[in-house]
Parts: sequence; C-alpha cells; structure tokens
Amino acid sequence: MKYLIIVAALCCFIGIIDLPIGYYTFLRILVSFMALIIIVNEFRSRRFWFIAFVLIFIFFNPFLPIYLYLKPYWIIIDIIVGILLFIYFLRLVPKKKVKPSETIDIRHIETPRTRDRIIK
Repeated sequence: MKYLIIVAALCCFIGIIDLPIGYYTFLRILVSFMALIIIVNEFRSRRFWFIAFVLIFIFFNPFLPIYLYLKPYWIIIDIIVGILLFIYFLRLVPKKKVKPSETIDIRHIETPRTRDRIIK
C-alpha cells in the first residue's frame, strides 16, 4: 500500500500535463481509492490527515465528479494532493534508529588470581 501512495502522488504530478480525458478518469479512481484507504487508516485519529483526505476524496470522487472546467485550478489541486500524498508516505516509512556506539571501559581493574587453591 505504501508504494501505491507514491504511484498516486506521481500520477498527480503527471496530471499537470495536458493529457486525454481517460488519464484523468484513471487519476480520479486511483487518488480516490488511496484517499479512501487513508481515511480508513486515520478514522480513529480524526486529525489533519483524516480531514485532508476526506476533502481529497470529495474532489477526486469518480462517481459524482466535481468539474472545475479550468485547467489551472486542477493544476493547483494536483500539486497539493501530490505533495500531501508524498508527505503521508514519508510519515509511514519507519525511520532507522541509530544505535549508540558501545564504549569500552579502559580502566580495567585486575583481580589477583593465584594458581594454588586451598582445599579444606
């Protein structure tokens, strides 16, 4: 699922170019599907991501599409949605934890050892 978010973000950035209507239908389906998955994942939190992707789902809904009729508006929306998807992807990727380096104790105290043992 994580890598499908990157694909959706890249498709949003490709949507800036003037392409046939079939691509934009595909873009609506892909972005609304990813927004729906993120909405389900973020349902309990009701934070920024939940609200943002509900709005994205409404804008990119393929069943009841919103037509803005002017390409510059969609260019701005595609850029914003692409950036949001990319940031959400970066939030999902676990950050590598840097292990602290092990320190070696150089002040070693030697314990005296004898070879002979006294047995009683």
